[in-house]
This record gives sequence, C-alpha cells and structure tokens, in this order.
Amino acid sequence: MIFTYKTLNKVTIKNARILIVDDQEANTVLLENFLQMNGFSEFKSLNDSRKAIEEIENYAPDLLLLDVMMPYLSGIDILNMLNIADKLNCPMRIMVLTADATKETLKQVLNSGAHDMLRKPFDFVELELRIRNLLQTNSIMKQLNDQSLHLSELVHHRTAELLNKNEELEQFIYVASHDTQEPLRMIIGFLQLIEKKYSSVIDEKGKEYIHFALTGADRMKRLIKEMLDFSRADKSILNDLEDVNTSEVLEDVKVGLGRAIEKLGAQLNYENMPFVKGVSAPIRQVFHNLINNAITYQPKDQQPIINISQQQDAHEIRIYIADNGIGIAEKDQKRVFDIFTRLHRREDYDGSGLGLSLSKKLMEKMGGSISLKSELGKGCEFCLHFPK
Repeated sequence: MIFTYKTLNKVTIKNARILIVDDQEANTVLLENFLQMNGFSEFKSLNDSRKAIEEIENYAPDLLLLDVMMPYLSGIDILNMLNIADKLNCPMRIMVLTADATKETLKQVLNSGAHDMLRKPFDFVELELRIRNLLQTNSIMKQLNDQSLHLSELVHHRTAELLNKNEELEQFIYVASHDTQEPLRMIIGFLQLIEKKYSSVIDEKGKEYIHFALTGADRMKRLIKEMLDFSRADKSILNDLEDVNTSEVLEDVKVGLGRAIEKLGAQLNYENMPFVKGVSAPIRQVFHNLINNAITYQPKDQQPIINISQQQDAHEIRIYIADNGIGIAEKDQKRVFDIFTRLHRREDYDGSGLGLSLSKKLMEKMGGSISLKSELGKGCEFCLHFPK
C-alpha cells in the first residue's frame, strides 16, 4: 500500500491513546487541557515516574509524552528500560518534553529511542503539529504491521497447502507406479510365452509385432522405476550425510553398466577420486545416470570415452564427468534438467527424460548441485558440486 498526502489526512488520530509522564502536576494538567481542546479524548497522566513502565504495558499508548528531569526515574532511564524490555519495537511514538535542549541532551534522548523532542516552554501550535505527525506515523506503522502479519499468515497458509498438494502428488505417483508394475510384469510374461511357445507358427511379421510390444513394455518398466525413484527423491536426506568414497561408487556403477560398457567398448578413465559428503545410494544413482547417458548419446559406431576428474577448494569438491558424445546445444542446456525433457526421437536415442532431472534433484537434496558445459557435436561435461 502506497501512502500519499491525501491518505495521511484520512488517518484517524482523535481516538489515539496518549500517556503523559511528568513529575509536575501543573504540566500534566496543562497538557491534558491542550489535548482536550484539540479534540483528543483518550489520554492519561502520571506524576510518579516509577509507575511509568507498568502503565505503558497496561495502557499501551500510541503516543508517550515524556519529561526528562524527574525524581526516581528520569526520562532517559525510562527509555533505557523500555529498550531492555523490547517495548520500543511496538508501534508507539515517544516525544520528550524538556527544558534542557542542549545538543548533548538531544543526542542522548534520540539514541535512547525517542522519536522527537520539544523544548519547554513549548509553542502549542508546534506541539499540535508534532503530535499529529507522530500519531499519523504510528497509525501508518500499525497498518503496515497488520498488512505484514496478514501477508505472513497468507504465505504460511499457501505454503502449507502447497506442501500438502506435493505430498499428495508424490503419494499418487508412488502408488500409481507401484501398482502398475504387476500387470506390466504379467503382460511381459505372457508375451514372452507366446514368443517361445508359438514361434514355429508365427510368421516374421508377427514376431516383429511381439518384439515391438516387448520393447515398449520394457521401456514402460524402466519409466515406472524412474518415476518411483523420482518420487522417493523428494524426501530430505540432509540428516543422513556421511563420507562417501566415490572410487567405490564408480566401481559399483561400472559393474551395473558392464553389459553396455562391454557392448560398445566404452572407456572409463578416473583415478584418485575423493571422499565427499553425501549418501551412497543417491550418489550412485547420479553417477549411473550421467555415465549411462555418456555411453548412450554417441555418434553411430563411435567408441564412448568418459573422463572423470576432480578439483577441490576451500568450499567445495567438484567432480567432472566429460564424454565425447553428441553434445547438447546451448539453447537446450537448461531445460535438459526439466522432468520428461527429451531432445531426440526415441528411434534415435532411447530414454525417459527423467535421468538428468532426477540427478539434479538428488544433488540438491544432499546440499550440492549439478552444472553442465557442452557444445553440440563436441561432447558434454557435467560437474557435480559437493560442499565441504
């Protein structure tokens, strides 16, 4: 909300609560008469400064008119006590009225939390203008506080709704993916039985159809598995971080991708790999996805070569996975991390579009990140950032 001059004139200040603290009864009577003459109806006076803090807490004034030179507790003492009790953070304006208007007093008063100071004996026209200005400021602060509180509550409510919807979506993905596997296994099983038992009576066209069906079912099986992995990746794992030996993780990944590595004669080059803070299973999944992509996205009849290296500084450990594949155009390098993003026809390169998005999610859940450098036709270099 933007407050203009016209808006300020509309701010109601006549019903503001005003508390006068002055040890001289004549001064409090004078100020009460002044306030009454100017249309103010909510005001109180106090001559014993020892009761000031209690009265402020009970009355909750919008404006405090405070004398400085008083027995028992001075105005400076009261300001300091309000500071200690953290009462000056609330929407209350404080004007100090004093006969001592030296620069030193002004500096001391303002440093203690007062908002204005007026010298006694004061001009009543100036006093009225300053009181109105302070009360208008106070009213604006209250409105801003109310709006801020409302906005905070709204954000909290919307955040809770969003978290609830995300949990429902994750649960749906998990249940749908899990329950789909059983009928899919049945379809694959019966297709394999038909292929085996009736191969002698099925012509080549029929065998081709069965092959297409099995290929599609196998692709769906992998997609379901990756969807399950993606839904599970949303669970926080920051509390489970440990020292992970990435050399051992890479050895496991090599075994898991052994058939593809052997079939294409892929070379994996790495040495002196570091320990990183993370969780073994997600890190293994990330390496598996990136190395599998490096093997898959290659020009026809080219030997995949994957070089894995590392660098460290005071803040993080970086692991680079570079390949000699087909590369990724600059315009596509951000969106490849989006879920279900595919850059190529399925006939050319198989894949679900989930591998990189899952890798990004897993790295972020471990407090790290993943980045990419690539040039079309010149391979990719993925970098895994593990904070120290």
